[in-house]
Amino acid sequence: MRFWDSPRKRKRVIRWSAVVLIVPIAWLAWHFSTPGNPRNANGPVIPNYVQPKRSPFTPAEKAAVHPVLASFIRDAVARGNPGKAWDVAGPDLREGFTQRQWEKGDMPVVPYPAADRGLGDWSYVKYSYTNSVGLEVFLFPRPGSGESAITADTEVVKDKQGKWYVNYWMEERSHGPPALSASQKKALQRQAKAAAAAKKARPTTRVAAPQEPPNPDSARAKGLWWIVPIGTIALIIFGPILAMLVIWLRNKREQRRVMRSA
Repeated sequence: MRFWDSPRKRKRVIRWSAVVLIVPIAWLAWHFSTPGNPRNANGPVIPNYVQPKRSPFTPAEKAAVHPVLASFIRDAVARGNPGKAWDVAGPDLREGFTQRQWEKGDMPVVPYPAADRGLGDWSYVKYSYTNSVGLEVFLFPRPGSGESAITADTEVVKDKQGKWYVNYWMEERSHGPPALSASQKKALQRQAKAAAAAKKARPTTRVAAPQEPPNPDSARAKGLWWIVPIGTIALIIFGPILAMLVIWLRNKREQRRVMRSA
């Protein structure tokens, strides 16, 4: 008895062909599937959480926040008088620190040589609630500090007496070239002129590196790389179909042979 004449063997071929076809398709679906965005994941519900009420940032509040923010930048950020900055710092910045530590400069604020230009101003308002406002502050560096202008993310909060405090401060990004003094600029100009003069004094002749002759075998291999994956996929897809077609033809031939012998 030949292999294809056995019904049980034919069933086994069809069953395993289906498995061979389904497994790579399932793997491709899993491999190219897009996972969910972790930012949109649903976390646990926070008990007793009250959504802050939105409120406009009024001109009177802006006038009150401006000197507080300017004092914080001058004394805490620029380290003009760190101990004095304790009076305008909010509870989140004070947490885990003492006033004595702030006086020594031990505080959760990264130092930055802020200039007096635009001190206490902000670029725009990110959010505004009843007792808290989020601001984006743009700071200019002092000339000769070697620092670039920066943007800082800031939050100011208001207590029950209506007094404002800086409750959060974090540098976000830098902008533009560093601020240099006149002497530093002249030194850089001298260095640039010296580098340009040294470049002109160098010989301009260059010895060309020997080039290897092109390898036709490598170019042919690069052009035929796609044969292997396409051949594998074609075998997976059309292999079971070809097997079932062979079985069907053999069954039809067997039926004709039986009918002629009958």
